Amino acid sequence: MRSVVRPIRTTPPLRPPEPPVQPSRRDVLRRWEELDEWSCAYCDHSFGQMVVAEVDHIRPLAAGGVHQWFNITLACAECNGAKSARDLAEWLAETPG
Repeated sequence: MRSVVRPIRTTPPLRPPEPPVQPSRRDVLRRWEELDEWSCAYCDHSFGQMVVAEVDHIRPLAAGGVHQWFNITLACAECNGAKSARDLAEWLAETPG
């Protein structure tokens, strides 16, 4: 009986494994913390005891957005509430300053 020789992988994969396609809130918060992007995407307030991080869909789910990494960012409660279910461009056009 002959044994089968299997190749041994000697090189690392070309890129790290992709995060889950449909991330949970915990996945999103952990990823932004690892990237050191720990502030609101809209007003740049740092998250801490007084400012809570919320997951925001850049293009709202109500407007046809999807719950995937490219459509998710972190926002403070004030910005997330003000943006609500509006598209980012629409909200920015209405926001002074």
